Amino acid sequence: MKKIIFCLLTFMVLSCSKTIEPSLGLYPVYFEVNLNTEWRLQASQASKIFTEKNTNQHDARFGLGGILVYNGFSNNGGSQNVYYAFDAACPYEASSNVTVEVQDGVFAVCPKCGSKYDISNGVGNPMEGPATKVLQHYRVDQTDKTLLIRNY
Repeated sequence: MKKIIFCLLTFMVLSCSKTIEPSLGLYPVYFEVNLNTEWRLQASQASKIFTEKNTNQHDARFGLGGILVYNGFSNNGGSQNVYYAFDAACPYEASSNVTVEVQDGVFAVCPKCGSKYDISNGVGNPMEGPATKVLQHYRVDQTDKTLLIRNY
């Protein structure tokens, strides 16, 4: 009986100590978005992918495929818009050369494998295609008209 209890306790401790691994690995992310200059992002369901090529922030880090910023809906059912950030790289392809494209205002679709992700609530769940992992999402802190996006 003691062996069974010991085994159950060991199993519980080990299963609780697992950490959720990022879907793309650990790539540095640090980027600021000025909503006064990126005013289009203030509209509901607006999105933009930021990369080294289309920005001029010298200390910025863009993950694997760039940063997809999305103005979506609150998870608590409120009508207030909330900003979400994802890595633009498709987790199934896991390449900086294959980035998702936003379609119908609420989906990100991989042009190579066809995986379709729901980005409206900030989770990035795969809806169709071969992908089984969510889009890598990043922390977004908003102060007034500035978004700070990071993964630490």
